[in-house]
Formats: sequence, structure tokens, C-alpha cells
Amino acid sequence: MEHEVITFLNQLATVQEKILDVLKKKQSLLVKPDKEALATITAEEEQTLMLLQQSLDHREKILEFAKEQGYKVDSIRMLCEQIFPKPNEWRLLINAAQNRNQQIRYLALANWTVSQKSLIHLTQILEIIETRGQGKTTYKPQKGKEIQSSGGGFVDRVA
Repeated sequence: MEHEVITFLNQLATVQEKILDVLKKKQSLLVKPDKEALATITAEEEQTLMLLQQSLDHREKILEFAKEQGYKVDSIRMLCEQIFPKPNEWRLLINAAQNRNQQIRYLALANWTVSQKSLIHLTQILEIIETRGQGKTTYKPQKGKEIQSSGGGFVDRVA
């Protein structure tokens, strides 16, 4: 079982590195929009998600087997604590996986933020087109505050 767990942790590391690579590529494509390149990265994202799902399935099989063997475990960390006599053998692999997981979360959030900013920018451009830059904005100002500009505020300030 020890060999199976170490193999899983190494496979997980490979999958996490692949996810990080894809997220970094996507981030650069989102910042410098390239429609064709964004379309091609979708296939790479799907392949990476498939690898991640395989990894999760492998994890579940390991945990199920461990439970059948009499271990009381809910995670790979709990299993490692029970099957390895020396913590150093597995702790570095688990900690590295957790660190990569945190990096994945940050990159995913950064990519989401860039996407949201693009949508806001597009909304403001549509608002300017809709009002022809002359009319009142399509959103309602807070009570007691005057509208100083009839166009999209963010776009007008940046442009």
C-alpha cells in the first residue's frame, strides 16, 4: 500500500503541474486577447481536467482499499499517518501538493478576475453605444448624487 500511495502522490504532482501550466498560459492569453489561441487552450483544459478526474478516482480507490484493510481514513494524509513509520517520507509530498493546490486556486481566481473585468469593459462599451454617449446611463445613481457623466465612468476615465 505504501508504494501505491507514493505513486499516487507523484502522479498528483504531475497533474497539478500541468494544471498550473495551463492556467499560466490562459492568463497570458486573457491579458493579451488572442481568440484563436484561447480556442485551442480549451482542448488542453479538457485533457487536464480528465487527468485530474483520473487522479481523484485513483485516490478514492486507494481510500476504499485502505478502509477494506481496516484503516479508518478519510484522506490520503490520514492514511499516510497510519502506514508510514517515519513522517518525513510522505510529509514533503503532501505539503508540496497542498502548496501547488493553493497556487492553482490563486491563478484560477486571477483568471476569473481578468475575465470579469473584460465583461465589465464590454458592458460599458455597450452602454456607450446604447446611449450614443449622450443620454442618461442605463444604471440608476444613488439617491442624492448627481450623474456627472452620461457615458460609462470606467471607460471614460481610462480613455
